[in-house]
Amino acid sequence: MSSIHVRPRFRSALALFAVAAVAPAFAVATNAASAADDAGAAKAKHTERLVVRGDATVTDAPCDAGICLELTDGQFRGIPVGTGDYTGSVELAVADAFPNGEGGVCAPIRGHVLLGAGSPDRLTLAVAGNSCQDGAGNPTTSSFTGLARFTVADGTGAYAKATGSGLASFLEDASDQDRMTLVGQITR
Repeated sequence: MSSIHVRPRFRSALALFAVAAVAPAFAVATNAASAADDAGAAKAKHTERLVVRGDATVTDAPCDAGICLELTDGQFRGIPVGTGDYTGSVELAVADAFPNGEGGVCAPIRGHVLLGAGSPDRLTLAVAGNSCQDGAGNPTTSSFTGLARFTVADGTGAYAKATGSGLASFLEDASDQDRMTLVGQITR
């Protein structure tokens, strides 16, 4: 007569053998998946704040939109972009002008700002919003405040494939000097 306890020991031994045989394969698979995750993490994009201040000279020229404003001799500073040169081109849609509430005018703006002009690490921002005359009087001798939204349109070098968006202000004084502020986020 056989004991009923022999079979359970055999089953336990068989189960233990199966676990021992499968464990190394599981460990190899887990290590391979972990290594793949580490490689993916190294290439993962990260989002950070973009805060930039800049100063430039504004020149006006007629164009199809009404008036084109060129930002020249621009110098910027900020995070994470550091310091450098910038340029820009903004169309002022004078045909769509509206009152500013103080006897002056406002008009829609649309254009771009190029941070890092002349360097391999460039960031092009598309801007769209409105620019309003400060007070009343002759617009050609007045100061203006522009508020706009920006989106990252293109990038090269450290900013290749970057995305992002935020808010922009442009303060143009009566002597055609512009102070730009950008606050937003960039993912790269």
